Amino acid sequence: MSPPPRPDPSHPPARFYGWRIVWAVFIISSTCSGLSVYALSVYLHAILADGRFSMTEASYASGCFTIAMGVAGLAVGRLLSAHDIRRVMTAGAVVMAACLAAIPLIDSLWKLVVFYTGLGIGYAALALIPCTTLITRWFVTSRSTAMSIGATGNSFGAVSISPFVALLIAQVGLDQASRWLGLAMLAGTLPLIAWVLVAHPRDRGLQALGEPPDTAPAASHSAAAAGGRTRVYSSRFFMTASLAFALGMAAHVGGQTHLFNRVMSATGDTSLAGLSIALMAASSVGARFLVVYALRRISSRAMIAALLTIQGVALMACGLFESGPLLLLAIVVYGGTLGSFVTMQALLVAEAFGVSNYAQIYAMARFLSVLGVLIGPGLMGLLHQRTGGYPASFITVGLISLLGAMVLASAGPTPRPDQQGPI
Repeated sequence: MSPPPRPDPSHPPARFYGWRIVWAVFIISSTCSGLSVYALSVYLHAILADGRFSMTEASYASGCFTIAMGVAGLAVGRLLSAHDIRRVMTAGAVVMAACLAAIPLIDSLWKLVVFYTGLGIGYAALALIPCTTLITRWFVTSRSTAMSIGATGNSFGAVSISPFVALLIAQVGLDQASRWLGLAMLAGTLPLIAWVLVAHPRDRGLQALGEPPDTAPAASHSAAAAGGRTRVYSSRFFMTASLAFALGMAAHVGGQTHLFNRVMSATGDTSLAGLSIALMAASSVGARFLVVYALRRISSRAMIAALLTIQGVALMACGLFESGPLLLLAIVVYGGTLGSFVTMQALLVAEAFGVSNYAQIYAMARFLSVLGVLIGPGLMGLLHQRTGGYPASFITVGLISLLGAMVLASAGPTPRPDQQGPI
């Protein structure tokens, strides 16, 4: 029997398969973030409640997640260029599930470090870099919309999965919950990886949405292919934009880390502090739709500058306002920048340097951003200790965010390479 005719790549079907990829990415991102990034504080609280480790030990160990995620991302970028993306993601899912299931075995500090490190490595292989790489491969036009929908899964996981993680641990304990957490990780990722994800549009006889029909799949004229990744990394735009994102992430994560304590120090109301976290997450989800709408009218770079500016002003307001209603208003505005800012980095990398070697270039950009993640929370804690309060801490990181917007403005013209070619 002769094989069925392959679809004409120059005329994608009305229901473009790439949108299935987007929704699969949405669910995978929700699962990963809900069981790891947004659940880290839940695990930390449960580990401390068990009395196995001190606050200092557990806090330093939890930082290994971010470090491992950033460092492992560099290797993941290379793996995605050489291997089927589904194999890399499957390995990441298995590693994350194994780490969660092995929680009962954690009885010493080095095992706690291995747990957080393994979770970070698995997240790097399964979530942000592979998911944005897939969307970049499948979309040229509508990329910002597709990327925003897929990335919304990160925020959705915070409001739909992490609360159930906390409830499960409260009901049965961390050790008993661990096996179910591991199974949930596999159930929310492996079926989609195996049955929905497709590494390249050409694997289904298609081309990326908006890709010119006469573009040869093997051709590549991007800056990365022409001059090599070293040339990209040393370019003024990459270096300056990476610095801007590092500054933005320092403020981004620093404010998020200390927000609960800020509300408590200002109001002393535990329920209000909890409400502030819920409002922040809800604002993050809702604001993504506004970002998608705005990106139809302004460039990605202009949107990033706007997010940095809004974030900076909102964080300074969090430091200055003492009354509950005004503080909540500032938090809602700040929450609107969460998630979207991270997504915009992936969009800017794709627009500036094309899709050829996107995974490796984006991985390097993310690694440099991690430096800001490591600095922000610690700087705020130090300022809080020195000044005896949070106002100076939040005002400082707000100014750092505004500095990031100014640095981005000095990056020079945004490169506009031909965005075709394989990754």
